[in-house]
Amino acid sequence: MKMKGRLQLLMTEYIEAQRETNRNLEKIAALMISNQLLQECVDHQGNTREADVIAELVADSFSAGLCLLNELEQRNKDYDYHKREFFVDDQEDGDDENTALSSF
Repeated sequence: MKMKGRLQLLMTEYIEAQRETNRNLEKIAALMISNQLLQECVDHQGNTREADVIAELVADSFSAGLCLLNELEQRNKDYDYHKREFFVDDQEDGDDENTALSSF
């Protein structure tokens, strides 16, 4: 019974820590978006931009960020695949390698 109470306490602490982390991440995201909006209010020549142009620039920037994230995830998956397929672990013995080769 004591262990269950301790586990419940740890889970409650973990959930609260996650909530605090999420609140902090939301603040960081809001600050980053605010910063980008302020930067996009003026073009390279110093002229002010319309709100719809700024919104489009921010949306395009967000979409580009998602594309880059997807590309990074895909490259990580490819790397993990190549690592698993083409590099032999030092812990494997010769019998496992012979078995794997005999299946071809």
